[in-house]
Amino acid sequence: MNTIKDCYVKRIEDDVVWAPLDDAALIISTRETKETVTRLNKTAAYLWQQCDGTKKVEEIVAALCGKYAIDENTALQDTLAFIEHMQKKQLLTVSPQTLTHLS
Repeated sequence: MNTIKDCYVKRIEDDVVWAPLDDAALIISTRETKETVTRLNKTAAYLWQQCDGTKKVEEIVAALCGKYAIDENTALQDTLAFIEHMQKKQLLTVSPQTLTHLS
């Protein structure tokens, strides 16, 4: 049985433009005749960049631990909160299979 840690995460890039800004990132979504702007802090920007559809959540958590020298539980909670928030904004998708074909 798959858990969220075994799932792959991918940015939804249809009608979305994003750009890194120093340690942060800016995401502009132009869906459904309305434009929304999301600004990510440096940790969220790092997570966003990791969500390329080739990495499982557990791999993203491990990368976050290495980048910011935080414990695994904190990294997992932060990553899951980020994924949930970005899914609500329709900017990320999660699947038990690799998502590289969803460009």
